[in-house]
Amino acid sequence: MPRQLVQALRDRGIDASRFQGHWTSKTNGELIRAVEADGFAVLVTNDKNIADQQSLRGRNIAVVALPHNRRRPIVERVDDIADTIRRAEPGQHVVMGLDGSRMVVRATATGPVTQAMPAVPPFDLP
Repeated sequence: MPRQLVQALRDRGIDASRFQGHWTSKTNGELIRAVEADGFAVLVTNDKNIADQQSLRGRNIAVVALPHNRRRPIVERVDDIADTIRRAEPGQHVVMGLDGSRMVVRATATGPVTQAMPAVPPFDLP
């Protein structure tokens, strides 16, 4: 994610940190465990497939997947990203779509359950 996103989230009251060096070269499962062990509640990424690869069932962390990692469009939408982070609950994988959709997937004992968060305006890509 663009490094400017961290300060923009902090400006909106979100306790955000940059990607830690010791998280480099980790698989998705290792990364989720490391981020959770370091005390973070939400991992923000542009990897939309992480929920298909890693179950968040029983985890104390949520994953928010943004539709891309281009600096300007991401920073311009920081209010919607902050709102999404605030709404995300432990064990949820939230995917923000280019069209403004916000889909929530929660793993349960009987399989994934999908629901929609209220949509936000579409992302404007040049």
